[in-house]
Amino acid sequence: MPRRLFKSLSRQRHLWKDRWFTRPFRQWMDNSVYWSLNRRNVTRSLALGLFIAFVPAPIHLLLSALLAIVLRLNIPVAVAGTLINNPLTMVPMFLFAYWVGCRVLVVAPKVIHFELSWNWLTHSLLPIWKPFLLGCLIMGVTTAVTGYILLGSLWHLSLVLKYRKRKTPVTPKDSANIENKRTP
Repeated sequence: MPRRLFKSLSRQRHLWKDRWFTRPFRQWMDNSVYWSLNRRNVTRSLALGLFIAFVPAPIHLLLSALLAIVLRLNIPVAVAGTLINNPLTMVPMFLFAYWVGCRVLVVAPKVIHFELSWNWLTHSLLPIWKPFLLGCLIMGVTTAVTGYILLGSLWHLSLVLKYRKRKTPVTPKDSANIENKRTP
């Protein structure tokens, strides 16, 4: 089941290889290790993407692709793992990370009035940066480990179920039905 899901992503590499913005990365896109679909590579790639999703910078996709190249992991899965951080989930994720950081540091959470301006970044972010970054680190590691374990377990379970289905003994009644269907 998980392999079929990720196989559709790996089939797209030949389409992406010839795009103008991927030309500098063509040598890496031809390497099959960045597109392999074995369980170890895919679970590690997903864990990397989930960890990168909690980095409080707007470069998630680029950072996950570069780290996947450096660590020789599956690029599409690492990039897909970062997509849990999107405009709808970003604010709750980072507020929860800030709350976790405040709990760990035993600091009272401050009310945050966010505005997208340089003044807010230079003055209002200073009192909250320690619990915020600690919370992002804790949540990134937690989601990465959880994603690694869940995907690895689901993948293993699907393999076990497929193996058991293949190894079920055929009863004489079933084999007789199969033989009757084969003979015209």
